[in-house]
Amino acid sequence: MSEIITECMRKLDQSLGYLQVAVRGLPVEKIWHRPRPKMNAIGNLCLHLAGNEAQHLGGAIGGSGVVRDRPGEFLTRGGMSGEALLDRLRTVRDESWSVVRGLTAADLERVVTVYYPENSGVESYQWSIQKVLIGTAEHFAYHTGQIVYASRWLQDEDIHLLNWKHYD
Repeated sequence: MSEIITECMRKLDQSLGYLQVAVRGLPVEKIWHRPRPKMNAIGNLCLHLAGNEAQHLGGAIGGSGVVRDRPGEFLTRGGMSGEALLDRLRTVRDESWSVVRGLTAADLERVVTVYYPENSGVESYQWSIQKVLIGTAEHFAYHTGQIVYASRWLQDEDIHLLNWKHYD
């Protein structure tokens, strides 16, 4: 497996590990708490990450035919526990690993289509597999940071979730 594939998947796995720590410590009502009506809850961001990764790695690269309900990721207002959200993310990650294990360095330049249904409000686009991998890892890390921050803000005690040393 090429270094870029290995590094992107390592980054995705690292971010998922951070999410597992952040989400497990929260009760369901905090997972679905919206600070303001037009802001996303942690649960929405988890659904969004699962949908994005499934669409990009499973659908565009793997050809799984995933049809993503992107609006539904943001419109959902509850109904899933933290563990159910993490299970969904882990299932998608397992599928992503199945896809990338078969890739070679030569595949990185191959162009794939990231498909969005008509009337979804987002245009389909074509990217190289390398760009899809990098973009997915970057997107996942970005929202992971949001989730970790929100989780820390919503926790009952002031605990450094990731055991990183921060100074006042």
